[in-house]
Amino acid sequence: MNVARIERKFFVVSDEVGVSAYDFNFDLHFACDHPYRIEGESLCILRVGPIEDYAVEFKEKLEMGLRLVNSPDEHSRASELEHWYPYLEDLTPRTRIFDKLPRVEEIESYFQWPIFMKGSRQTSKHNPDLSIIQSREHYALASERYRNDPILHWQKPVIREFVPLMPVAGSVPGKINPSLEYRSFWWHGKCVGWGRYWYQVSPYHCVDLEAGLAVAKRAAERLKVPFLVVDFAKTLDGRWIVIECNDAQESGYAGIPRQALWQQVLTQVDA
Repeated sequence: MNVARIERKFFVVSDEVGVSAYDFNFDLHFACDHPYRIEGESLCILRVGPIEDYAVEFKEKLEMGLRLVNSPDEHSRASELEHWYPYLEDLTPRTRIFDKLPRVEEIESYFQWPIFMKGSRQTSKHNPDLSIIQSREHYALASERYRNDPILHWQKPVIREFVPLMPVAGSVPGKINPSLEYRSFWWHGKCVGWGRYWYQVSPYHCVDLEAGLAVAKRAAERLKVPFLVVDFAKTLDGRWIVIECNDAQESGYAGIPRQALWQQVLTQVDA
């Protein structure tokens, strides 16, 4: 694990996770030092992949003199759908969060088929068979797989209204069809980077992207999480909606130029 002070402004505790869309070597792109002893209490950002117990991480880093950018409550508000959804109900598809997989009759009392199913924190790598559920029969099969899926089985099940999104050209093997979706990073309510969510396909563009960024900005302003990611997309009928939120410390860069993103963060720390 690498503990680096970036441009003498804040610390980053990072570890390579083997995912090209997430890993970034700060020492190669910025002036970094590695103090043996940390005096006082310094701002810190984690880049170590998924964080199993954020409260424990927060306490451990604080004992080292490092205060993580997001508090445990802010981390939950960013990364757990049940915590961010109440703030964004009018900006995102209608959603129900359950303690366990609901009966099919319960789903049908709230939604029509198809539905979108996920865990309270994430999907299973955008697997379409475990995400876009077409019917009662499909749900029975998907429920069994959900219980045994290494990513989903520990998460609270989430059922969302299925909203068709504007498609883009190309496909990614084993994942849902790419759509006009973007990822944005927000530092204390200011956008420090945005880019195509589906970076694996040919570049796509949208003439009214500013309207999408405005929706993401509203989400960031409501959630008030210091370092936040908001994913947003355009629906088939032309609306911009929030797809997902997360703690930016855990989020991959997607199609966002990473050095430029961190340069913007450095600029905001100065502000």
